[in-house]
Amino acid sequence: MYICPVTGGRLVNGRSPEGRRYPALDGIPVLVPDPEAFLARHGPGAWDLRTGLPTRIIEDLPVDAPDPVTPHLPPRSLGGPGGFGQWLQSLGDASPTSVCARWGTELAPPGRAVDIGCGVGPMTRRMCATGRVVFAFDRSPRAVLLARDLLLGRLQETVIPTHRGGLQRVRFPFKPVSDRHLYLSIADATAPPLPPDTFAWVHLGNILDVADDAAGPILLAAVSLLQPGGLLTISTPYDSDVAPVFGSPSPEDELRGALTELRLTIVDEEEHVPWVVRQYDRGYRVLFTHCLAARRALR
Repeated sequence: MYICPVTGGRLVNGRSPEGRRYPALDGIPVLVPDPEAFLARHGPGAWDLRTGLPTRIIEDLPVDAPDPVTPHLPPRSLGGPGGFGQWLQSLGDASPTSVCARWGTELAPPGRAVDIGCGVGPMTRRMCATGRVVFAFDRSPRAVLLARDLLLGRLQETVIPTHRGGLQRVRFPFKPVSDRHLYLSIADATAPPLPPDTFAWVHLGNILDVADDAAGPILLAAVSLLQPGGLLTISTPYDSDVAPVFGSPSPEDELRGALTELRLTIVDEEEHVPWVVRQYDRGYRVLFTHCLAARRALR
């Protein structure tokens, strides 16, 4: 069951109340523009979920982690050798996900939430823990299917690569969420398949920096979903590969200015929030993110 992107009505078994049919991938609605062409390019057969290995040549939309468990874990649980491991321990639960989840819990009004670019679902899981109805989508079919299997308890154990080319078994340490209030889909962040002005909490997690020219349309689309008084949470590491230009404004200032132009008020902000991703058992990527919470005016 999902929300029809055209009418806002519920979809049941892939159909809207008006009878329009939407394609699905393993039960997940595909609500991107031109879904048939999208499935032909990115659909089933690209990879085996059990091994994570490609099964045929196709343009795969990747998951931003070597394994689906790492994005859900707090830094203190990721281990690490020597002084680096001690530093990870000192971070505790500090992460872009934890910061934005705290803001959403404390500052967002009651109502539905949406996780745009949900990946394998670390923020979706935290949103579900608040008792809200949660809508989550990503353009990567592999990410959404992994998110579903992790969040609903279908995938309890997976493997991660080790530094000598081996594999290590890892269990997913979190309890399954209820599927009664979770709606997953494959969709594009520039064209969210949801009715506008209806969400109390909208989250954009670490996607603006990789969106290039689509960053503006993604931000505009996210804001359009907010109900009056609703809260937008954003995290971004600004790790773009674009060549620097002298005299250009900082990305932080650009984002603040864009939110102001969209008539949102920044209500909280944290810079240099660590985002730690384990590449394998002795390899890590650490980026420092900028997190913002902004509220849409009541009128």
